[in-house]
Amino acid sequence: MSKLLPLLVLVLLGLNNCSGEKKNHEAALSPVQVDELLHRVCARCHNLDMPPKTSDDEKAPPLYTVTVHLKDWMKEDDPSVLRAKFIDFVADYVIHPSRKKSYCDPASLKLYGVMPSLQGQITPAQARAVAATIFDRYDQMAMLAAVKERNRLARLPAWQQVLETRDCRLCHIQGKGRLAPGFEEIARKYARNKTASLKKIEKAITEGSRGAWPKYHTPMRAYKGLTPQQLEGISRWILQQQKQ
Repeated sequence: MSKLLPLLVLVLLGLNNCSGEKKNHEAALSPVQVDELLHRVCARCHNLDMPPKTSDDEKAPPLYTVTVHLKDWMKEDDPSVLRAKFIDFVADYVIHPSRKKSYCDPASLKLYGVMPSLQGQITPAQARAVAATIFDRYDQMAMLAAVKERNRLARLPAWQQVLETRDCRLCHIQGKGRLAPGFEEIARKYARNKTASLKKIEKAITEGSRGAWPKYHTPMRAYKGLTPQQLEGISRWILQQQKQ
């Protein structure tokens, strides 16, 4: 027994190291690196959007659809067990795909075929990191939240959608401008002649601005592609932010 004990300890340590190695593989890539892989490799066939987009000439189902259906087909009630099983399966399947391994229904297999192997395009560690990310990212609750947010934005005026979805408030923090003047401060400066001020603000938005506010040293970048209605709506809203 005394001779077997050290051997047992070594075996257990080895198993722990293997488990740790798998976790490290999943955490070895940053979110930015995983997103780069998703767009460079996965997006060639799968739509990555949430909510997903489909097309008549798509090469494969949207990644949301694949992920949600795979979770369902695996029939695991324990979330941690399901996650581990999902990562193991996807990491293996993308490199060694086969009809026999596939969880896909026969109709989908007939329509899309078996996916091509990504061997040589993605490493096992990268495959595990991607699998972990898509498991966490693509779920039905996240989908419902995304649809709800999309519908909320769709109900807003076009100019307000720009304020909600662009990075305007990152610099022009309301009442707390640090990198750039707050909207109230801009409104105070241009309060006297609102007609001329609208044009100045619109020009600053579309062409960018540098040196107009001496105490702020971060130049404003140009925002191209906005419609005249969006520009006017944003500019008028800014001019209304002056406190009475």
